[in-house]
Amino acid sequence: MDRHLIFHGAMTPVAARNTQILMVGALREGATRIVLHICSGGGDVVAGVGLYNFIRSLPWRVDTHAFGPCDSIAATVFMAGAARTCLPISAFVLHGATYSDGPKIGQRAPNTDLIGAPFREILGWGDQQIDHYFGTEDRRLLPQEALTLGIATSVQQFPLPMDASAIVHVAMPA
Repeated sequence: MDRHLIFHGAMTPVAARNTQILMVGALREGATRIVLHICSGGGDVVAGVGLYNFIRSLPWRVDTHAFGPCDSIAATVFMAGAARTCLPISAFVLHGATYSDGPKIGQRAPNTDLIGAPFREILGWGDQQIDHYFGTEDRRLLPQEALTLGIATSVQQFPLPMDASAIVHVAMPA
């Protein structure tokens, strides 16, 4: 039995925690596979890295699907999927973390290593690719380029199931 979780919004600690709770609940109810549908402009790096690590630690299959923009830390969470699909009308934005205040404003922050780690681990990217895609500039990737780079494993339409009980929205209170 598949369970489809819809993650549409900012990556926040509450949204990440609610996603984890829904995943555990689905598995307790007998789901054998979870598909996490992501449409997010990104957000909190700590929350996203925690969600990525949580998904990767599960002993059940979790696939990810980009159904719109999957930017910044959301792209890192996307990498947690065993299969990573995206719609033909979707995109990914990669960039490094930078300091937003203080004397180092605009400089590369150490969290960049965390954001780029899945691309290094899963795709085998070296320092040159990490530096290129996780620098201070945004790198926007359309589906075909994401497929070529291995970020997405396929570009396809992904219809939701007819059984609405298999679809759950992640609560993201403001």
